[in-house]
Amino acid sequence: MKILFEPWNLGDAIIAASVAKSDPDRFTLACNSKWHEVLTLASNGSLKLIRLDLPYVWRTDKNFFSLGEAASIRTRYTTEQRRQIEVISIRGDVRDLVAAHRIFKGAAFHFSGWLPFCARKSPLVDLPFRFGLLKVRNRYHAWAQAAHIPFNIVEHPYDAHPEKRADAPVVIHIGAQWRSKQYPQVAGLAVLLRDAGNRVIILAGPDDTLPPGVDPKDVRRPKWPELVSHLRNARIIITNDSGPMHLAAYLGSKTLVLSRCANILEWLPPGAKAISSPSAPKGYRPIPDYWTDHILDEWPSPEEVKARYDDWV
Repeated sequence: MKILFEPWNLGDAIIAASVAKSDPDRFTLACNSKWHEVLTLASNGSLKLIRLDLPYVWRTDKNFFSLGEAASIRTRYTTEQRRQIEVISIRGDVRDLVAAHRIFKGAAFHFSGWLPFCARKSPLVDLPFRFGLLKVRNRYHAWAQAAHIPFNIVEHPYDAHPEKRADAPVVIHIGAQWRSKQYPQVAGLAVLLRDAGNRVIILAGPDDTLPPGVDPKDVRRPKWPELVSHLRNARIIITNDSGPMHLAAYLGSKTLVLSRCANILEWLPPGAKAISSPSAPKGYRPIPDYWTDHILDEWPSPEEVKARYDDWV
């Protein structure tokens, strides 16, 4: 058995799921149980999932030595069964490595991503990536390589983009864990798209703060089943670098990504297109305000986004 070890955010889990769904009999995705419902909906129940709830992945309760509820996984497998398991990760985070060894003691471990992780933390290590001397790896490619899956197998479902009805809406998803990652000109973009004859639906997460000028009455905050339905039925989804970006692409929908805080080449799903700020980072390190709720400027303008949308549809 091959276990894809990914306890972090929704986007991270979906990237790993892109490999897991290529061969559900062979791969099991171990991820936070918070994402199991949406992953099951998006994959039509084809994924094999393990609850991997580790306390250190959240903003609070950072007890490095606690496995939390994930400790119960150890009792699920005998010593002999663990010897038949290969645990795979691409994050390069020592916390994951330690937790995986404690949970799956006796298994084989294939953990990669140490250099990108160090480059994300250190400006000096990031220097050759920032100046283009070394290439930034895409995480979808990295997971395929780590799992020994040809990338075209992962890529093919993302490139399908089935045709939608002529009256299908344009969906703008404004959700982001940090406001620094949230596109601040949603209101102006929605006006441009509506003036061009498009039906526009604006979506947000349950607790997301809205960008300036967006009326709460114009925003829907769907639960997982409704969100999956909205993304599946949209003509195109416009979103920032976020979990909904990965989910929209995973569902096979046209996904246009707006990027400002990090190098989108590392995160861009297959089949998606991106429009980035000239100020976006070139290496692995995000901007200093990445993990903040500051509203940033220097994003692509609504006119630039609308032009990219027109070129695609």
